[in-house]
Amino acid sequence: MEISTSDFAGVYKDIADVVGIEATILLHRTFRGQQITFPKKLYTKDFIVAQIETTNNGTNVKKIASEFWYTERRLRQILKESNC
Repeated sequence: MEISTSDFAGVYKDIADVVGIEATILLHRTFRGQQITFPKKLYTKDFIVAQIETTNNGTNVKKIASEFWYTERRLRQILKESNC
């Protein structure tokens, strides 16, 4: 039996359109019945700080903030908290 994304109900169709049919089925098997909320931030603060240290000398905060979906202000706060 061949399944297409249009065979999925509700949000599962949207998920299948983004990640594919096999991944959607795996997500359903793993998390069915649970409500999942995705936080806005994908990366840890430690990861962000490490990326800044390895890719930037501190002069292009705007570019890095945009790349990791932070505001410049928040990124500077993270750097200050991390003593960078």
